[in-house]
Order: sequence, then structure tokens, then C-alpha cells
Amino acid sequence: MKTKVVLNFSPEAANQPITHNLITKHHLIVNILRAEIDEIGGKMVLELSGKADDIRRGIDYLKSNGVGVRPIKEGVRRDDDACTHCGMCISICPTKALWFDPKSGKIVFTEEKCVACGVCIDACPPRAMEILI
Repeated sequence: MKTKVVLNFSPEAANQPITHNLITKHHLIVNILRAEIDEIGGKMVLELSGKADDIRRGIDYLKSNGVGVRPIKEGVRRDDDACTHCGMCISICPTKALWFDPKSGKIVFTEEKCVACGVCIDACPPRAMEILI
């Protein structure tokens, strides 16, 4: 089973080996999709893989250690009406979910490849990209 979550770290949780414990104590495969954490807290987007019971116990562990957990239900969405097809998102997309189609001359968004890291949201001049959590 796989699930994507956004973690919100308090200052107390920011200095703990949270991801290490998810791997070693809860037997999860952790893919860090995006992280912005310092000594005063922050956020992290993770994809957790493992048995359903292990994922549930891992999420319970996070919550019991002061980490806010929000599931990502749909990932990233593009507003096709707002997109100007400028291409700013293409080079920064780590999974190549955004790419240029030479036939149409437009940027194509392949949602299945998207890992909801959010870098396209910050890079998009017309703000056509949105994360749904």
C-alpha cells in the first residue's frame, strides 16, 4: 500500500529522528517528496509504502510525537484556463509530469507521474498549479 501525506512539524518534533523511526521501527519505505524544516518547525511531503497496518501505526506514531498529519487526497491540479504554457514548470519537475508536446505546442500535465512535491506551484507565473490536500 502507498499513501502520500503532508507533515507539519512543531519545534519539538523538528529535531527528532522521525523519518528514521518510520523506517526502522515501523518498517515503512519513506520517499521524501519535499521538505522545508529547520529548528523551529516546518513541513514535509512524504510517500509512505508498506503494509496497511504498518502505515496506520506509523501515522499514529507521528501524531503521538506532535507531528500534524494530513493525507494528500488528489495531489496537484492545473487550471487549464489560467495556464499560459510558458514552460517555467518543465525543467523543475522532478518526475517529468509536466512536459512540452511539440505537436500541440502546449505543456502537458500527466497527473499519474506527479508526486505532489509542489515545486511547480512556486514556479508558475500565472499560478495555474494548485496542490489539493
